[in-house]
Amino acid sequence: MKPNQIRIPRWVDRHFHPRMGNMLKLVLPYTLRQQAQAGVIMGNHGEGKETSTIAKTVPRIKEVRRCLKEHGYLRKFTPIFTCYLTDDLSVAELVEGFRHDYWRAVKVYLADKKGEGGTTNSQHGVRDLKGRYRLFAAMEKFGIPLLGHWEAPEEGADEFDREKISIERDLAPIRKRFPDLRIVVEHLTTKDAADFVNEAGDNTYATVTSQHLMLNRNALFRGGLCPQHWCKPVLKREYHRLAVRKYVTSGHLRFGAGTDSAPHDKEKKSLPCGCAAGIFSAVDAVELYATVFDEDGATEFYGNFMSSNFISIYGLDVSDEGMLIERAPFAVPETVGSKAAGKVIVFKGGETLPWRLVA
Repeated sequence: MKPNQIRIPRWVDRHFHPRMGNMLKLVLPYTLRQQAQAGVIMGNHGEGKETSTIAKTVPRIKEVRRCLKEHGYLRKFTPIFTCYLTDDLSVAELVEGFRHDYWRAVKVYLADKKGEGGTTNSQHGVRDLKGRYRLFAAMEKFGIPLLGHWEAPEEGADEFDREKISIERDLAPIRKRFPDLRIVVEHLTTKDAADFVNEAGDNTYATVTSQHLMLNRNALFRGGLCPQHWCKPVLKREYHRLAVRKYVTSGHLRFGAGTDSAPHDKEKKSLPCGCAAGIFSAVDAVELYATVFDEDGATEFYGNFMSSNFISIYGLDVSDEGMLIERAPFAVPETVGSKAAGKVIVFKGGETLPWRLVA
């Protein structure tokens, strides 16, 4: 008999994009209402505001903390900031930022020799990956995790093979050279990457989004081109979705929840050509993941995936506060926000999910 309730510790979103300014004020409260105890914030903000130095990161920390204070969550939610890795970052600044808790992890985005990135605001990312090996050595020494968007950025790489190429060409040599470096494959999408994480053993982890567990690439073309399902990494074949999902719902302890929730204004998101990449799931993340585990008859592994798997690498302990998810209809709003402040399309908006987070 399937359970009608699931009780787990407060969860951790190991990868999300709460943005800045008015968008931050709009979307961060949804992550808070989903009862997350902490969230790992990506630093690819664009406009020269990437968290690539301490000087650029401090204003970002203050802005997020102000927002948390306004909503009464300053002591209830731990924002974890990441260093946006560039070819210019020094070992000294990296270690100083980590020691003073400006950053708890380093995020690598890859850029090609022309400075073109493979995802949103990644153009300032790393072009010379081997030139960063001295930083990886320091990270290995001081226990600083490396979070990677492992997609080959060059124009000639097939869109659906970018992850596979980068895992083999970029990540595998790093894993071999630095065996004690803690590495997270972010928003993993392919069987190749999932097999790599599984076979690499200790110190290799993966975050997985709800969209990559629920959708395959057909969702991009159902009813015509569907910009609402455009994200990076792009959705993959059903073969890959099922392989990744099997690792997740089998209870593998090195796979964990990371929504990659990435809001965009509805007008920008809905453009039929050149739409912004990213899916916003902060409104219903807990319910989406619960639905996946329930469908696979694996709700006993849901709590580990959400709340405990490898969160220690971010300096977190499993929360001693609980949350309750019940089997009850949850009508997902199509959008959040307003015409004046901006609207954001919600993943699975307009649908009804079979699980509901109890407030």
